[in-house]
Amino acid sequence: MRSSAILFLLAVLISGCKREKIDNSQHVAAIQKIVSSSPSWIERGKVGTRLWDSERAFYRSRGNLPAWIDGDRRTPELDALVEELRHAEDHGLDPARYGTGEFQKAIEVADANKGTFDLAGVPELDAHLTYAFLRYAADVLGWSGNPKAIYAQWVVKPKQEDLAASLNKAISSHEVRRTLQELAPTHQQYKGLQAALANEMRNPTGHADQIRMNLERWRWMPRALGDRYILVNVPAYQMQVMEGEKPALAMRVIVGQPENPTPLFSDEMTNIVFSPTWNIPETIIRKEMVPHQVNDPSYLERHDIEVVGTSGDAVDLESVDWADEQAVNGLHFRQAPGPQNALGFVKFMFPNEFDVYLHDTPTRSLFNKPFRALSHGCIRIENPVALAQYLMRDRPEWTAERIGDAMSGEREQAVPLKEHLPVHIGYWTAWVNADGSVTYTEDPYKLDVEQAAIEHPSLPPAATTAAVR
Repeated sequence: MRSSAILFLLAVLISGCKREKIDNSQHVAAIQKIVSSSPSWIERGKVGTRLWDSERAFYRSRGNLPAWIDGDRRTPELDALVEELRHAEDHGLDPARYGTGEFQKAIEVADANKGTFDLAGVPELDAHLTYAFLRYAADVLGWSGNPKAIYAQWVVKPKQEDLAASLNKAISSHEVRRTLQELAPTHQQYKGLQAALANEMRNPTGHADQIRMNLERWRWMPRALGDRYILVNVPAYQMQVMEGEKPALAMRVIVGQPENPTPLFSDEMTNIVFSPTWNIPETIIRKEMVPHQVNDPSYLERHDIEVVGTSGDAVDLESVDWADEQAVNGLHFRQAPGPQNALGFVKFMFPNEFDVYLHDTPTRSLFNKPFRALSHGCIRIENPVALAQYLMRDRPEWTAERIGDAMSGEREQAVPLKEHLPVHIGYWTAWVNADGSVTYTEDPYKLDVEQAAIEHPSLPPAATTAAVR
Protein backbone atom coordinates (compact mmCIF):
# COMPACT_ATOMS: atom_id res chain seq x y z
CA MET A 1 0.00 0.00 0.00
CA ARG A 2 2.75 2.41 0.98
CA SER A 3 4.93 1.52 -2.05
CA SER A 4 1.95 2.04 -4.38
CA ALA A 5 1.42 5.52 -2.94
CA ILE A 6 5.09 6.38 -3.46
CA LEU A 7 4.95 5.23 -7.09
CA PHE A 8 1.80 7.27 -7.66
CA LEU A 9 3.46 10.35 -6.16
CA LEU A 10 6.54 9.92 -8.40
CA ALA A 11 4.31 9.60 -11.45
CA VAL A 12 2.52 12.83 -10.55
CA LEU A 13 5.83 14.64 -10.04
CA ILE A 14 7.23 13.38 -13.37
CA SER A 15 4.02 14.35 -15.12
CA GLY A 16 4.21 17.81 -13.60
CA CYS A 17 7.83 18.23 -14.73
CA LYS A 18 7.11 17.06 -18.28
CA ARG A 19 7.24 20.04 -20.62
CA GLU A 20 4.17 20.69 -22.73
CA LYS A 21 4.86 20.58 -26.50
CA ILE A 22 4.62 23.94 -28.21
CA ASP A 23 2.10 24.20 -31.04
CA ASN A 24 3.75 25.31 -34.29
CA SER A 25 0.68 27.35 -35.20
CA GLN A 26 1.80 30.07 -32.83
CA HIS A 27 4.64 30.88 -35.27
CA VAL A 28 2.37 31.31 -38.32
CA ALA A 29 1.63 35.03 -37.96
CA ALA A 30 5.28 35.93 -37.35
CA ILE A 31 6.53 33.84 -40.31
CA GLN A 32 3.91 35.38 -42.56
CA LYS A 33 5.07 38.84 -41.50
CA ILE A 34 8.72 37.98 -42.18
CA VAL A 35 8.14 36.56 -45.66
CA SER A 36 6.04 39.62 -46.49
CA SER A 37 9.02 41.84 -45.70
CA SER A 38 12.63 41.97 -46.95
CA PRO A 39 15.05 40.78 -44.23
CA SER A 40 18.65 41.96 -44.40
CA TRP A 41 19.97 38.50 -45.23
CA ILE A 42 18.19 38.37 -48.60
CA GLU A 43 20.57 38.71 -51.54
CA ARG A 44 19.72 41.70 -53.72
CA GLY A 45 19.35 41.33 -57.48
CA LYS A 46 17.48 39.02 -59.84
CA VAL A 47 18.58 35.76 -58.24
CA GLY A 48 17.81 36.98 -54.73
CA THR A 49 14.35 38.11 -55.79
CA ARG A 50 13.71 34.80 -57.48
CA LEU A 51 14.73 32.88 -54.38
CA TRP A 52 12.60 35.04 -52.10
CA ASP A 53 9.61 34.41 -54.37
CA SER A 54 10.30 30.68 -54.03
CA GLU A 55 10.47 31.02 -50.26
CA ARG A 56 7.15 32.81 -50.13
CA ALA A 57 5.58 30.10 -52.30
CA PHE A 58 7.06 27.42 -50.03
CA TYR A 59 5.67 28.90 -46.81
CA ARG A 60 2.35 29.67 -48.47
CA SER A 61 2.03 26.02 -49.47
CA ARG A 62 2.46 24.94 -45.82
CA GLY A 63 0.29 27.62 -44.23
CA ASN A 64 3.35 29.52 -42.97
CA LEU A 65 4.25 26.78 -40.52
CA PRO A 66 7.96 26.45 -39.64
CA ALA A 67 9.95 23.90 -41.63
CA TRP A 68 13.14 23.37 -39.66
CA ILE A 69 12.07 23.91 -36.05
CA ASP A 70 9.37 21.96 -34.23
CA GLY A 71 7.93 24.33 -31.64
CA ASP A 72 11.20 25.44 -30.11
CA ARG A 73 13.33 22.38 -30.86
CA ARG A 74 15.44 21.65 -33.90
CA THR A 75 14.53 18.83 -36.26
CA PRO A 76 16.73 16.25 -38.03
CA GLU A 77 16.13 18.29 -41.22
CA LEU A 78 17.75 21.34 -39.60
CA ASP A 79 20.77 19.27 -38.60
CA ALA A 80 21.03 17.84 -42.15
CA LEU A 81 20.84 21.29 -43.75
CA VAL A 82 23.51 22.82 -41.52
CA GLU A 83 25.75 19.80 -42.08
CA GLU A 84 25.40 20.16 -45.87
CA LEU A 85 26.11 23.88 -45.70
CA ARG A 86 29.23 23.17 -43.67
CA HIS A 87 30.41 21.03 -46.62
CA ALA A 88 29.85 23.79 -49.20
CA GLU A 89 33.62 23.84 -49.67
CA ASP A 90 33.26 20.49 -51.46
CA HIS A 91 31.84 22.54 -54.35
CA GLY A 92 34.34 25.37 -53.99
CA LEU A 93 31.71 27.49 -52.22
CA ASP A 94 32.11 29.47 -49.00
CA PRO A 95 30.00 28.13 -46.07
CA ALA A 96 29.93 31.64 -44.58
CA ARG A 97 27.86 32.78 -47.57
CA TYR A 98 24.89 30.83 -46.20
CA GLY A 99 25.02 31.97 -42.58
CA THR A 100 26.45 28.66 -41.39
CA GLY A 101 28.31 30.23 -38.47
CA GLU A 102 25.17 32.00 -37.28
CA PHE A 103 23.15 28.78 -37.44
CA GLN A 104 25.84 26.84 -35.58
CA LYS A 105 25.90 29.45 -32.84
CA ALA A 106 22.10 29.31 -32.48
CA ILE A 107 22.30 25.52 -32.14
CA GLU A 108 24.97 25.79 -29.45
CA VAL A 109 22.87 28.30 -27.49
CA ALA A 110 19.85 25.99 -27.78
CA ASP A 111 21.88 23.00 -26.62
CA ALA A 112 22.95 24.97 -23.56
CA ASN A 113 19.29 25.68 -22.89
CA LYS A 114 18.16 22.05 -22.75
CA GLY A 115 17.85 21.85 -26.54
CA THR A 116 15.35 24.69 -26.94
CA PHE A 117 15.47 27.84 -29.07
CA ASP A 118 14.22 31.20 -27.90
CA LEU A 119 10.57 31.18 -29.01
CA ALA A 120 10.61 34.79 -30.16
CA GLY A 121 13.51 34.09 -32.53
CA VAL A 122 12.13 30.89 -34.06
CA PRO A 123 10.19 32.47 -37.00
CA GLU A 124 13.14 34.46 -38.35
CA LEU A 125 15.60 31.62 -37.76
CA ASP A 126 13.32 29.22 -39.66
CA ALA A 127 12.89 31.67 -42.54
CA HIS A 128 16.66 32.29 -42.68
CA LEU A 129 17.34 28.53 -42.80
CA THR A 130 14.90 28.22 -45.69
CA TYR A 131 16.66 31.00 -47.57
CA ALA A 132 20.03 29.33 -46.91
CA PHE A 133 18.69 26.12 -48.49
CA LEU A 134 17.48 28.05 -51.55
CA ARG A 135 20.65 30.11 -51.90
CA TYR A 136 22.86 27.04 -51.68
CA ALA A 137 20.62 25.22 -54.18
CA ALA A 138 20.89 28.18 -56.58
CA ASP A 139 24.66 28.18 -56.26
CA VAL A 140 25.10 24.48 -57.01
CA LEU A 141 22.74 24.95 -59.98
CA GLY A 142 25.01 27.69 -61.33
CA TRP A 143 22.41 30.45 -61.07
CA SER A 144 24.50 32.91 -59.11
CA GLY A 145 27.39 33.56 -61.49
CA ASN A 146 27.22 35.89 -64.49
CA PRO A 147 29.26 34.49 -67.41
CA LYS A 148 28.47 37.49 -69.63
CA ALA A 149 30.13 39.78 -67.11
CA ILE A 150 33.31 37.80 -67.75
CA TYR A 151 32.95 37.39 -71.53
CA ALA A 152 30.13 38.90 -73.62
CA GLN A 153 29.96 35.86 -75.91
CA TRP A 154 29.56 33.33 -73.10
CA VAL A 155 26.01 32.02 -73.56
CA VAL A 156 24.49 30.04 -70.70
CA LYS A 157 20.93 28.77 -70.50
CA PRO A 158 19.94 28.78 -66.81
CA LYS A 159 18.69 25.45 -65.54
CA GLN A 160 14.96 25.40 -64.92
CA GLU A 161 14.26 24.13 -61.42
CA ASP A 162 11.26 24.62 -59.14
CA LEU A 163 13.17 25.19 -55.92
CA ALA A 164 10.00 25.50 -53.83
CA ALA A 165 9.08 21.99 -55.00
CA SER A 166 12.63 20.74 -54.30
CA LEU A 167 12.43 22.18 -50.81
CA ASN A 168 9.06 20.58 -50.14
CA LYS A 169 10.46 17.27 -51.34
CA ALA A 170 13.55 17.61 -49.14
CA ILE A 171 11.45 18.25 -46.04
CA SER A 172 8.73 15.67 -46.67
CA SER A 173 11.13 12.89 -47.67
CA HIS A 174 13.61 13.69 -44.86
CA GLU A 175 16.39 13.80 -47.49
CA VAL A 176 17.67 17.34 -47.29
CA ARG A 177 21.31 16.59 -48.09
CA ARG A 178 20.50 14.20 -50.91
CA THR A 179 18.10 16.69 -52.52
CA LEU A 180 20.76 19.40 -52.51
CA GLN A 181 23.49 17.07 -53.73
CA GLU A 182 21.34 15.97 -56.67
CA LEU A 183 21.22 19.56 -57.94
CA ALA A 184 24.99 19.67 -58.51
CA PRO A 185 26.62 18.54 -61.81
CA THR A 186 27.28 14.82 -62.14
CA HIS A 187 29.89 15.07 -64.91
CA GLN A 188 33.12 13.20 -64.18
CA GLN A 189 35.14 16.37 -64.68
CA TYR A 190 33.16 18.12 -61.94
CA LYS A 191 33.65 15.23 -59.55
CA GLY A 192 37.31 15.06 -60.46
CA LEU A 193 37.76 18.77 -59.74
CA GLN A 194 36.02 18.30 -56.39
CA ALA A 195 38.58 15.63 -55.52
CA ALA A 196 41.38 17.88 -56.78
CA LEU A 197 40.15 20.74 -54.58
CA ALA A 198 40.04 18.48 -51.52
CA ASN A 199 43.61 17.42 -52.25
CA GLU A 200 44.61 21.04 -52.76
CA MET A 201 43.28 21.88 -49.32
CA ARG A 202 45.48 19.16 -47.81
CA ASN A 203 48.53 19.85 -49.97
CA PRO A 204 48.38 23.42 -51.34
CA THR A 205 50.02 24.14 -54.69
CA GLY A 206 48.40 27.52 -55.34
CA HIS A 207 45.65 26.27 -57.67
CA ALA A 208 42.67 26.35 -55.28
CA ASP A 209 41.02 29.45 -56.75
CA GLN A 210 41.58 28.19 -60.30
CA ILE A 211 39.85 24.91 -59.42
CA ARG A 212 36.95 26.78 -57.81
CA MET A 213 36.44 28.88 -60.94
CA ASN A 214 36.42 25.80 -63.13
CA LEU A 215 33.89 24.11 -60.85
CA GLU A 216 31.67 27.15 -61.32
CA ARG A 217 32.00 26.88 -65.12
CA TRP A 218 30.80 23.30 -64.98
CA ARG A 219 27.79 24.47 -62.99
CA TRP A 220 26.99 26.79 -65.92
CA MET A 221 26.91 23.84 -68.33
CA PRO A 222 23.66 22.03 -69.20
CA ARG A 223 22.74 19.35 -66.68
CA ALA A 224 22.50 16.72 -69.45
CA LEU A 225 25.26 16.99 -72.05
CA GLY A 226 23.86 14.09 -74.11
CA ASP A 227 24.53 10.38 -74.46
CA ARG A 228 26.96 11.30 -77.25
CA TYR A 229 28.31 14.80 -77.68
CA ILE A 230 31.21 16.91 -78.88
CA LEU A 231 33.13 18.79 -76.21
CA VAL A 232 35.60 21.53 -77.11
CA ASN A 233 37.86 22.92 -74.38
CA VAL A 234 39.11 26.23 -75.79
CA PRO A 235 42.18 26.93 -73.58
CA ALA A 236 43.33 23.31 -73.87
CA TYR A 237 42.97 23.43 -77.69
CA GLN A 238 41.31 20.04 -77.48
CA MET A 239 38.15 18.42 -78.84
CA GLN A 240 36.61 15.15 -77.69
CA VAL A 241 33.69 13.15 -79.03
CA MET A 242 32.22 11.70 -75.87
CA GLU A 243 30.16 8.54 -75.51
CA GLY A 244 28.88 8.64 -71.95
CA GLU A 245 31.90 9.33 -69.77
CA LYS A 246 34.50 8.07 -72.28
CA PRO A 247 36.06 9.81 -75.30
CA ALA A 248 35.42 7.91 -78.53
CA LEU A 249 37.56 10.36 -80.48
CA ALA A 250 40.00 13.11 -79.47
CA MET A 251 42.06 15.60 -81.43
CA ARG A 252 43.83 18.94 -81.26
CA VAL A 253 42.05 22.07 -82.40
CA ILE A 254 42.82 25.67 -83.32
CA VAL A 255 40.52 28.26 -81.77
CA GLY A 256 39.93 31.99 -82.14
CA GLN A 257 42.66 34.51 -81.58
CA PRO A 258 42.38 36.63 -78.41
CA GLU A 259 41.25 39.52 -80.63
CA ASN A 260 38.72 37.21 -82.39
CA PRO A 261 37.82 34.81 -79.56
CA THR A 262 35.69 31.74 -80.04
CA PRO A 263 32.28 32.15 -78.37
CA LEU A 264 31.29 29.74 -75.61
CA PHE A 265 27.89 28.04 -75.95
CA SER A 266 26.02 24.78 -76.55
CA ASP A 267 24.15 23.80 -79.70
CA GLU A 268 23.43 20.81 -81.96
CA MET A 269 25.35 19.67 -85.03
CA THR A 270 22.89 19.12 -87.86
CA ASN A 271 24.86 18.53 -91.06
CA ILE A 272 28.22 18.10 -92.76
CA VAL A 273 29.26 20.18 -95.76
CA PHE A 274 31.80 18.53 -98.05
CA SER A 275 33.96 20.66 -100.38
CA PRO A 276 32.60 23.88 -98.85
CA THR A 277 32.57 27.28 -100.44
CA TRP A 278 33.86 29.93 -98.07
CA ASN A 279 31.64 33.01 -97.98
CA ILE A 280 34.11 35.40 -96.46
CA PRO A 281 32.84 37.56 -93.55
CA GLU A 282 32.80 41.33 -94.01
CA THR A 283 35.32 41.92 -91.23
CA ILE A 284 37.89 39.66 -92.87
CA ILE A 285 37.27 41.30 -96.26
CA ARG A 286 37.94 44.74 -94.81
CA LYS A 287 40.80 43.93 -92.49
CA GLU A 288 42.68 41.34 -94.57
CA MET A 289 41.51 40.67 -98.11
CA VAL A 290 41.34 44.23 -99.41
CA PRO A 291 44.72 45.32 -97.94
CA HIS A 292 46.33 42.20 -99.45
CA GLN A 293 44.79 42.98 -102.85
CA VAL A 294 45.94 46.60 -102.70
CA ASN A 295 49.53 45.49 -102.12
CA ASP A 296 49.36 42.46 -104.44
CA PRO A 297 46.89 42.72 -107.36
CA SER A 298 47.13 38.97 -107.99
CA TYR A 299 46.28 37.99 -104.39
CA LEU A 300 42.57 37.20 -104.81
CA GLU A 301 43.00 35.33 -108.09
CA ARG A 302 45.92 33.35 -106.72
CA HIS A 303 43.81 32.20 -103.77
CA ASP A 304 40.77 31.27 -105.87
CA ILE A 305 38.70 34.06 -104.35
CA GLU A 306 35.83 35.27 -106.48
CA VAL A 307 34.33 38.74 -106.03
CA VAL A 308 30.60 39.15 -106.63
CA GLY A 309 28.69 42.40 -107.05
CA THR A 310 25.25 43.35 -105.77
CA SER A 311 23.71 41.83 -108.91
CA GLY A 312 25.20 38.44 -108.07
CA ASP A 313 27.52 38.46 -111.07
CA ALA A 314 31.28 38.02 -110.86
CA VAL A 315 33.29 41.23 -110.89
CA ASP A 316 36.35 41.82 -113.05
CA LEU A 317 39.09 42.22 -110.43
CA GLU A 318 41.09 44.64 -112.58
CA SER A 319 38.10 46.97 -112.88
CA VAL A 320 37.99 47.71 -109.14
CA ASP A 321 40.00 50.46 -107.48
CA TRP A 322 40.86 48.49 -104.36
CA ALA A 323 42.25 51.55 -102.59
CA ASP A 324 38.85 53.27 -102.88
CA GLU A 325 36.69 52.27 -99.91
CA GLN A 326 33.47 53.28 -101.69
CA ALA A 327 34.31 51.10 -104.68
CA VAL A 328 34.61 48.06 -102.43
CA ASN A 329 31.29 48.64 -100.65
CA GLY A 330 28.70 46.00 -101.48
CA LEU A 331 31.18 43.48 -102.89
CA HIS A 332 31.01 39.90 -101.66
CA PHE A 333 33.99 37.56 -101.55
CA ARG A 334 33.83 33.79 -101.79
CA GLN A 335 36.48 31.13 -102.08
CA ALA A 336 35.77 28.13 -104.27
CA PRO A 337 36.21 24.55 -103.01
CA GLY A 338 39.73 23.21 -103.34
CA PRO A 339 43.04 22.71 -101.59
CA GLN A 340 43.47 26.44 -100.90
CA ASN A 341 40.04 26.90 -99.32
CA ALA A 342 40.42 28.27 -95.79
CA LEU A 343 37.77 25.80 -94.57
CA GLY A 344 39.69 22.85 -95.98
CA PHE A 345 37.69 20.01 -97.48
CA VAL A 346 34.82 19.78 -94.97
CA LYS A 347 32.94 21.78 -92.36
CA PHE A 348 30.63 20.60 -89.58
CA MET A 349 27.59 22.79 -88.99
CA PHE A 350 25.65 23.56 -85.83
CA PRO A 351 23.68 26.71 -86.78
CA ASN A 352 24.17 29.44 -84.17
CA GLU A 353 24.00 33.20 -83.75
CA PHE A 354 27.77 33.53 -84.05
CA ASP A 355 28.12 31.66 -87.37
CA VAL A 356 30.82 29.52 -85.78
CA TYR A 357 31.47 25.91 -86.79
CA LEU A 358 34.13 23.18 -86.91
CA HIS A 359 36.14 22.82 -90.09
CA ASP A 360 39.21 21.45 -91.80
CA THR A 361 42.17 23.68 -92.67
CA PRO A 362 44.95 23.70 -95.30
CA THR A 363 47.48 25.02 -92.78
CA ARG A 364 47.99 21.77 -90.90
CA SER A 365 51.42 22.68 -89.54
CA LEU A 366 49.73 25.00 -87.02
CA PHE A 367 48.50 22.01 -85.02
CA ASN A 368 52.09 21.48 -83.87
CA LYS A 369 52.21 24.87 -82.17
CA PRO A 370 51.69 24.89 -78.37
CA PHE A 371 49.68 28.15 -78.59
CA ARG A 372 46.78 27.54 -80.96
CA ALA A 373 44.49 30.54 -80.51
CA LEU A 374 45.03 31.49 -84.14
CA SER A 375 41.71 31.49 -86.04
CA HIS A 376 39.06 34.15 -86.68
CA GLY A 377 36.71 32.43 -84.21
CA CYS A 378 35.76 29.15 -85.86
CA ILE A 379 37.34 25.90 -84.67
CA ARG A 380 39.78 24.12 -86.96
CA ILE A 381 40.11 20.41 -86.23
CA GLU A 382 43.14 18.19 -86.64
CA ASN A 383 41.47 15.08 -88.08
CA PRO A 384 38.32 16.02 -90.02
CA VAL A 385 38.21 12.70 -91.87
CA ALA A 386 37.95 10.74 -88.61
CA LEU A 387 35.16 13.01 -87.39
CA ALA A 388 33.27 12.73 -90.70
CA GLN A 389 33.53 8.94 -90.64
CA TYR A 390 32.35 8.84 -87.03
CA LEU A 391 29.35 11.05 -87.73
CA MET A 392 28.37 9.07 -90.84
CA ARG A 393 28.77 5.65 -89.28
CA ASP A 394 25.00 5.15 -89.15
CA ARG A 395 24.81 5.67 -92.92
CA PRO A 396 26.55 2.64 -94.46
CA GLU A 397 26.27 4.07 -97.97
CA TRP A 398 28.78 6.72 -96.87
CA THR A 399 31.90 4.60 -97.09
CA ALA A 400 35.37 5.98 -96.43
CA GLU A 401 35.89 6.12 -100.19
CA ARG A 402 32.69 8.09 -100.76
CA ILE A 403 33.58 10.52 -97.98
CA GLY A 404 37.00 11.02 -99.59
CA ASP A 405 35.43 11.70 -103.00
CA ALA A 406 32.96 14.18 -101.49
CA MET A 407 35.78 16.03 -99.74
CA SER A 408 37.69 16.44 -103.00
CA GLY A 409 34.69 17.40 -105.09
CA GLU A 410 34.39 20.54 -107.19
CA ARG A 411 30.96 21.47 -105.81
CA GLU A 412 29.75 21.99 -102.27
CA GLN A 413 27.63 19.12 -100.92
CA ALA A 414 25.63 19.35 -97.68
CA VAL A 415 24.59 16.09 -95.99
CA PRO A 416 22.18 16.13 -93.03
CA LEU A 417 22.98 13.96 -90.02
CA LYS A 418 20.47 11.27 -89.13
CA GLU A 419 21.01 12.06 -85.45
CA HIS A 420 21.84 15.57 -84.33
CA LEU A 421 24.83 15.68 -82.01
CA PRO A 422 25.12 18.15 -79.09
CA VAL A 423 28.15 20.43 -79.28
CA HIS A 424 29.48 22.11 -76.13
CA ILE A 425 32.21 24.76 -76.38
CA GLY A 426 33.61 25.53 -72.94
CA TYR A 427 36.54 27.18 -71.21
CA TRP A 428 38.31 25.08 -68.56
CA THR A 429 41.84 25.89 -67.46
CA ALA A 430 41.87 22.99 -64.98
CA TRP A 431 41.24 19.60 -66.56
CA VAL A 432 41.20 16.24 -64.78
CA ASN A 433 43.07 13.45 -66.56
CA ALA A 434 42.10 9.78 -66.56
CA ASP A 435 44.55 9.04 -63.72
CA GLY A 436 43.07 11.77 -61.52
CA SER A 437 45.92 14.24 -62.05
CA VAL A 438 45.05 17.78 -63.14
CA THR A 439 46.39 19.68 -66.14
CA TYR A 440 46.42 23.46 -65.72
CA THR A 441 46.40 25.28 -69.05
CA GLU A 442 47.25 28.80 -70.10
CA ASP A 443 44.45 31.37 -70.16
CA PRO A 444 44.51 32.75 -73.74
CA TYR A 445 41.42 34.97 -73.33
CA LYS A 446 42.29 36.02 -69.75
CA LEU A 447 38.91 34.78 -68.52
CA ASP A 448 40.44 33.41 -65.32
CA VAL A 449 41.68 36.91 -64.58
CA GLU A 450 38.28 38.45 -65.39
CA GLN A 451 36.43 35.92 -63.24
CA ALA A 452 38.83 36.35 -60.33
CA ALA A 453 38.39 40.13 -60.49
CA ILE A 454 34.60 39.75 -60.28
CA GLU A 455 34.71 37.20 -57.46
CA HIS A 456 37.37 39.15 -55.53
CA PRO A 457 36.67 42.83 -56.40
CA SER A 458 38.59 44.13 -53.38
CA LEU A 459 41.89 42.65 -54.59
CA PRO A 460 44.23 44.68 -56.83
CA PRO A 461 44.75 43.36 -60.41
CA ALA A 462 48.12 41.84 -59.57
CA ALA A 463 46.57 39.84 -56.74
CA THR A 464 43.74 38.48 -58.90
CA THR A 465 46.27 37.43 -61.53
CA ALA A 466 48.31 35.61 -58.89
CA ALA A 467 45.17 33.95 -57.55
CA VAL A 468 44.66 31.98 -60.75
CA ARG A 469 48.20 30.79 -61.29
